[in-house]
Amino acid sequence: MNTPAENQRTLRELPPRHLDWYTQAVLLLGGYVSQTGWALLAIGSVFFWHTSVNSGVKYWWRDRTVDWQSKEGVILEADSTATMQDGQRVWRYEHSFAPGDGYRYRGVSFSIGKKFDAGQLAFIQYNPDDPRDNYAIGLRRTEYPKRVNLLLLVPLLGLVLVVYSFPRKWRVLRLLKIGDFTRGKLFGKNPTGEVFRKGVKVLPVFRFDFRFEHNGGVYHATCRTHHPALVEDENTESILYDRFKPSFNLVYDAVPSLPKITKSGKLAPMPWERAWVLFLPGFCLAVNLVYLVMR
Repeated sequence: MNTPAENQRTLRELPPRHLDWYTQAVLLLGGYVSQTGWALLAIGSVFFWHTSVNSGVKYWWRDRTVDWQSKEGVILEADSTATMQDGQRVWRYEHSFAPGDGYRYRGVSFSIGKKFDAGQLAFIQYNPDDPRDNYAIGLRRTEYPKRVNLLLLVPLLGLVLVVYSFPRKWRVLRLLKIGDFTRGKLFGKNPTGEVFRKGVKVLPVFRFDFRFEHNGGVYHATCRTHHPALVEDENTESILYDRFKPSFNLVYDAVPSLPKITKSGKLAPMPWERAWVLFLPGFCLAVNLVYLVMR
């Protein structure tokens, strides 16, 4: 067990402190809320590029601005897809038609359940300015209906969680770089009425209040945690604050996953076993880049 003297760590490294890119990335992208957001964004990105961009929504405006014309055509192929809707298989049809300009054009249409066989006649609706823009009348233009875009709420929620967690993490990162180090004395510990659930355990969340001095003035630093031992293991607690605005501060031990303070009083590099927090953001960016390149 550490003695009180051993526990009294002091950050002697003066600001502005240099933090390597890896440490900054882990601090900005880590945390339960942020990781949940990146997971939803990654899943939503796969859905968006595979389904949403191929849904009927992309034709919503254009279909209302074209002076469509129709012409008799023929179904060349009729194949079932892997997509199900309302308990029925979605079918894909390839058709061709000749609008009278000396060329024969092809197109693709879809239906819920089988509507045509290969070789059947069908009327094709087409854009006279660009006959390649066409579809069979009575069928739809895409494999997926417009309503699948409701699932975009999944990546939207993920984006909200990522954006929500970012300001607090940026605040912590800024204080690590420019904050002055001091120690605060505990003067208040109160239950918040909130709990943190970890498996079958239900841990109460407490609010801790500390006092510290700067240029003759007394300032307060507060934190909330379900691990009281983190901020009760020393006679005074480590606090980082902005010398120009001391109310901008943090209780060091109450913020999870911060760099360790070494015996020499410097911030230790972030351990490499924390690199897992970069996987989901990296995967999300990679998925979007791959789909962008493939389109």
